[in-house]
Amino acid sequence: MSKTSTVTHTIRQFVAEDLPALKNCFVELQEFERELVSHRLPGEEIADRYIQALLQRKKENSAEIFVAEVEGKAVGFLSVLLSEKLDADLNEPIELAYLSDIVILKEYRKFGIGEALVKQAEQYAVSKNAMYLSANVLANNMGGRALYGKAGFNEYELFMLKKLPTA
Repeated sequence: MSKTSTVTHTIRQFVAEDLPALKNCFVELQEFERELVSHRLPGEEIADRYIQALLQRKKENSAEIFVAEVEGKAVGFLSVLLSEKLDADLNEPIELAYLSDIVILKEYRKFGIGEALVKQAEQYAVSKNAMYLSANVLANNMGGRALYGKAGFNEYELFMLKKLPTA
C-alpha cells in the first residue's frame, strides 16, 4: 500500500468476531516492543491470557476495546481501562482512563488511524466521566510518543530503569 494513497477507515467497538484479529494485533505489538526491550515475553506466549483479562474487564464495564477497520478488515485496536487512579498517597482522587494498548498493523500506519483511535478513546473516557486520559509508551518508541504528543498528551512522569549485573 502506497503511503501517498488515502485509506478510508472506520472506528468501532470490538465484537466477538474480532478476536482473531485482536490477537494478531496484540502479538504484533508485543513483538514490536520485544525489539525495543529484550525482557518482553513473546506475543504468542501471552496473548490469550492477556486478551482474556481485557475481555473480562470489558464484560465488567471497566474497559472498552475499539477496532480500526479498513475494507472490512480489522487493522488495529486500542483498549481503554477505566477507574485507574494516580497514587492516592500523593494525589487528590481523580477519575482516570488509561490507554493500555494501541496497535496499527504495520502496512496501515501513517494514515491517521492511530489518531482516530485515540480520539474515539478520548470521547469514550469523557462519556464515562474520566477527568484525565493517560498512556504509557516505551521511551524509545518514537512513533508512539509522536502519536500521543500529536493527540495532546504531555509527559507527566518518567519511569527510569537500570539493568543490573547478574550475580
